[in-house]
Amino acid sequence: MNNRFKTVFDKNPLIGMVHLLPLPGSPSYAGSITAIMQAAVEDMLALQKGGADAFIIENFGDVPYEGEITREALAVMAAVCAQLSKESSLPFGINVQFNDIDSEWALALASAADFIRVEAFVENRIGIHGISYACAPRLMRLKAAYPAKAMIFADINVKHTFPLAPQPIEFSVHEAIESGADALIVTGLLTGQNPTIEDVQQVKEMAGGTPVIIGSGINAKNAAQYLAVSDGVIVGSSLKFDGDVNKRVDAERVAGLVESLHQ
Repeated sequence: MNNRFKTVFDKNPLIGMVHLLPLPGSPSYAGSITAIMQAAVEDMLALQKGGADAFIIENFGDVPYEGEITREALAVMAAVCAQLSKESSLPFGINVQFNDIDSEWALALASAADFIRVEAFVENRIGIHGISYACAPRLMRLKAAYPAKAMIFADINVKHTFPLAPQPIEFSVHEAIESGADALIVTGLLTGQNPTIEDVQQVKEMAGGTPVIIGSGINAKNAAQYLAVSDGVIVGSSLKFDGDVNKRVDAERVAGLVESLHQ
């Protein structure tokens, strides 16, 4: 397995989501940066209290996503990353929807994040945001020009999108690893939908020693089954109150999922 991954995670991690409220410039921004910060801190603390191994800070509330966020939104995300990094000792990652690698790498560099999530690393994807072109060449040059410790977690066939042109999954997995991905992420079609066990096993077999993480659809009922065939899980919806992705993180649900992983 990737040595950098093993250095950060001493076991297969449960990575929880800190879904930010809408940021400045997004259609639903409510005008309070204080509220954004408070909600983020509360979610992080709930994940930590429940026993999560890490968390991802994401501009979830900015739907519908564009290809990059505003400078004002980036500044707010930077403040959130700095605050959560100060208040938690957990490893954390950054995801800026949709595939905004310039913002992600800048945030990772400034906040010493442990990883970033990249939706279109070696694939050209299309969705309601438009077209996201494979960004591996640019990202790896950013990494060389502005060295940071952040690992690159690359999606394969990411949710909410479709390939711009047919591309065999074997090719995507190979190219992602060759291009410098530290881990691969497999998702279902939509947020809250899990990939099939067969899909995960297929990518896992192709990935060799590169970690494979489940990126959607994990809950207390299926977590142990999926963790058995992967190297970690990213969980958002099922850790929220009532399992509602638009609500805040419930520490009891986090603890319940952690318990299910050890059964």
